[in-house]
Amino acid sequence: MTAAELMTTPAVTISPAASVADAARLMHQWGVKRLPVVDADGQLAGIVSRLDVLSVFTRPDEQIRDDAKKVIARKFALDPDAFGVTVASGVVTVTGQDGSRSVVLQLTDAIRHVEGVVGVRDRVRYPAEIPAENAES
Repeated sequence: MTAAELMTTPAVTISPAASVADAARLMHQWGVKRLPVVDADGQLAGIVSRLDVLSVFTRPDEQIRDDAKKVIARKFALDPDAFGVTVASGVVTVTGQDGSRSVVLQLTDAIRHVEGVVGVRDRVRYPAEIPAENAES
């Protein structure tokens, strides 16, 4: 067996001027773990791996937690101390209690867009809703 037989054909390459997002898109589209970086003359300039691409997005959990708390306070004008926010390997878990599930869904969606977040777990409790027939008028 030769190296050529192991390669994706046609060879999927990227230019040195391409963005990291472009590299990630190509890797996903073609299902490859590495991309040769080829200059304008077709010469190999290097190789970008999936790990290289992901490392650009890696942020310390503490920074992600701080930014998630800022989203709660600034974007939603909620008390960030009313929610527990923990982060492990980029996965944010939000705990606490809130009366509005729709607000918390918007909140977790906003946190999902914080740089470095790879997932969000909604562990917020909601008070039991009173059935309409039992509610006082």
